[in-house]
Amino acid sequence: MILLVLRRATRIRLITALALSSIIIVARYASPMYASTVASAKIMPIYRVITPEKAAALTFDIGWGEVSPGRVLDVLRKKGLSCTFFLSGPWAASHPQVVRRIAEEGHEIGSHGWWHDNLSQCSRERIIESLRRTRDTITSLVGNEASLFRPPNGDYDDEVVLTAREQGYHTIIWSLDTLDWKNPGVDFMVNRVLTRAQSGDIILCHASDSAKETYLALPAIVDGLTANGFRITKLSDLLALAGEKYIIKPDRNLNR
Repeated sequence: MILLVLRRATRIRLITALALSSIIIVARYASPMYASTVASAKIMPIYRVITPEKAAALTFDIGWGEVSPGRVLDVLRKKGLSCTFFLSGPWAASHPQVVRRIAEEGHEIGSHGWWHDNLSQCSRERIIESLRRTRDTITSLVGNEASLFRPPNGDYDDEVVLTAREQGYHTIIWSLDTLDWKNPGVDFMVNRVLTRAQSGDIILCHASDSAKETYLALPAIVDGLTANGFRITKLSDLLALAGEKYIIKPDRNLNR
């Protein structure tokens, strides 16, 4: 009889311990803006969202270039679109007129950092300095900056996401890569986006000169997404549509 009682007590203690552990895990990882995959204990950035309507965000990284930024902006202006641009600090500092044009034409400007480092290999102090210098540069040109940060190369770890959050940023990756940085051909990029796009996607494009075909593919991508019922939005608008219900990708393969 005593043995049975002890076994039952042991079971109760185990159940209680498991329940308390579950509560701790939920409390730690259930932030409405960020979440984690508990199995890997990694704090994940925003890569895609749940939306009540069919919508996707076109986003553009600019780190260098004199030609492609204007060409991309020309296409977006003709299409009447407002999108999101992630600008590196040094490029913004040396191209103030283009930065102002981006803002004046209704686009959203986020940070792409100061150095094109893999930030997971950098100190916390360097991450903070990268964010600070870029913020100072962009705000001096356009008066404000979106609280959005895309780390160079999409590289991050817990320290990067947490540090960016402390500095007031949401870390943004992507769910659909156009692969325009590889210059794979216009038809390839258009087909890739139109066959893979899902509601809530954050679509990665580049407006640096190294991406020579982006502006050529954009008209067909925009027309195709619209024909398929998508509303193309700025990233902040897409996040607002989601009502803070973010999907977190469980792996590091960003080239869907």
